Amino acid sequence: MAKIGFETARPAQVRRLGRVFYTAGLRMQKALARWVAEEGRPDQLLLLEHNPVFTLGRNAVETDIHVSPSFCEGEGVEIARTDRGGEVTYHGPGQIVAYPICNLRGGREDLGRLVRGLEEAMIRTAAHFGVAADRLKGAPGIWVDTASYKPGGGLEKLGAIGLHLSRWITTHGLAFNVAPDLNHFRWITPCGFTDKGVCSLASLLGEGAPSLEEVQTVLERRLLGILALEAAPARDPSRSVNALTWRRGSAGPEILMMLRVPEHGAWWQSVTGMMEPGETPEATAHREVLEETGLTGTLKPLPLRHSFWVDPAIVRFPDDEPRFNTETCFHMEVARDAQVRLAPEEHLEYRWCGPDEAHALMKWEGSKGALRLLQRELSGS
Repeated sequence: MAKIGFETARPAQVRRLGRVFYTAGLRMQKALARWVAEEGRPDQLLLLEHNPVFTLGRNAVETDIHVSPSFCEGEGVEIARTDRGGEVTYHGPGQIVAYPICNLRGGREDLGRLVRGLEEAMIRTAAHFGVAADRLKGAPGIWVDTASYKPGGGLEKLGAIGLHLSRWITTHGLAFNVAPDLNHFRWITPCGFTDKGVCSLASLLGEGAPSLEEVQTVLERRLLGILALEAAPARDPSRSVNALTWRRGSAGPEILMMLRVPEHGAWWQSVTGMMEPGETPEATAHREVLEETGLTGTLKPLPLRHSFWVDPAIVRFPDDEPRFNTETCFHMEVARDAQVRLAPEEHLEYRWCGPDEAHALMKWEGSKGALRLLQRELSGS
């Protein structure tokens, strides 16, 4: 019988990161893969949700996506190529993504055991909530016979697996469907299957389905046990805010964009800043807008909080432990005739931009995501 998971314990830092933009997640994985490759460092287990995105694995073809790029853009779904195995799949809110960034050298050089371990963790998690899932030969992931849940049901995928292995360092991992928007799977050929569907705990259990946080807790415990990972201390993410500052112009909203000084990166951005101890995100947003621009206005939250890896080439740290940050997003409307007073130690110049120009100037996924949400909010007002 093929062995499942591992027996010899290894330390692993476990990080629950909430929402992570997919391309930011790719950078995160590559950085952690380099880090765990050094002997004596703990493995990494990341648990998170992605923004809506179709990802194309090494075996995917463009025709696996049945809708146009412009349609995807209008629906807020990103398209991204990736180095994992498999075909095309969907990630989005309501789906738990787990990335075990593991060094398999030193007695764990068996990718099959890792794959079976990931499947087993998902099978046991599903069973914990009363759903019987199983493997399907030749089709990595876990499957449910939904005939007992709905008329005309058949085999449907509850959890997917796609891995990348380089010099016995693993990246990518699994995706477990708790309550994602299953309609998005209808726009693709998921994992190359045309005769099988996709399900979730919510589609199977209805109102009795558990929350994503409940499932995440169970799945984390199963992954640690089956992969023989011992949770090691990990530094909490720092916290920051993004406060899109804008005014009403004659042709529509205008976004304030500022050019950072070279020693702070030399990229264009709206207002961002780190939270101070004991400070609320709202208080930080008001303070940062005032300090960076001299402006005050009406602050409103955006429905976006996301996490990312902090590149040590941009921010220097006293040690090499990976750093992460969680950013809470707001927008602030200011008076059209308000005068901007830049903090010269932070920014060189500023300009008021239409949304398209602002989007083109923005460097980071979180700022672009916040801008899309602001446009959506303003178009409905």
